[in-house]
Amino acid sequence: MPEALKINAEILPSAIELACCLSCGHRLEGRETCASCGREHPEVEGILHAIGPLTGTNRIAAQFYDGPNWSRFRPWEQLFLWFQGPGPRVARRQILRHLPQQAQARVLEVGIGDGENVPLLPPTWDIYGVDIARTQLAVCRDRYPSMARRLVWAEGESLPFADQTFDAVYTIGGFNYFRDQAQALREMQRVARPEAPVIVADELPTLYRLAPGHALGLEAIDRWGLRLMGLDVDFIDMVLNCRVDLNTLARDAFPGHRRFPIWNRLGYCLVNPDPRRGPVLCR
Repeated sequence: MPEALKINAEILPSAIELACCLSCGHRLEGRETCASCGREHPEVEGILHAIGPLTGTNRIAAQFYDGPNWSRFRPWEQLFLWFQGPGPRVARRQILRHLPQQAQARVLEVGIGDGENVPLLPPTWDIYGVDIARTQLAVCRDRYPSMARRLVWAEGESLPFADQTFDAVYTIGGFNYFRDQAQALREMQRVARPEAPVIVADELPTLYRLAPGHALGLEAIDRWGLRLMGLDVDFIDMVLNCRVDLNTLARDAFPGHRRFPIWNRLGYCLVNPDPRRGPVLCR
């Protein structure tokens, strides 16, 4: 681990020190048991558990990313980013450039997964992450030991942090399949400090329409292809039934946002408030 990361990991607060009770909102202040209502928030092997039973698309997504099919599909995701970047790092930097340009920042990634964006951020930043897939959080912790005790098993629709905690909040990929996108946007803005950027990026919700089966009116072709790529039946149904009205959602929940096309216009990046900043200091 770089020396700067070692020092930073030792002095910054852990997630449980910043967290609030999922039931009553009382600050945990480093305790696993809420002093107000008694709800337990165990910290297990460096990952804070602040989650209830998963439902809807969050349940489907968590089962996929926690299961064996994710490793089968992962090369296809990387191939997509290679063509859009070119390369995954360049593709991700199309989004990360909207983060604030400052030496010190406390940031939250919603849907951090296995931590692909962690090495692209300044080593002096205090990075925290939440995800609905417990397995992916464990991989992130193992890849980047400095992230231990800064990871939270939680939903984007119910972030266990106090208002105005972070200098930036962002999510990259997967937003189209959140259980409640509007609620997640409200939560991300709630935990961001005033004027802090909140960034949401994903592929276009209508991307599935470019598949050959859709053009031919033969959905079975697309289902067969997605199964070969590693997606399970429930996840395929979720993809093909995605009906996110991005324009309405952004207008109602992100009234001051600016929209940027990314990934050769196959993806979108919403930034709220409308950014007037330079690029982030990425390594």
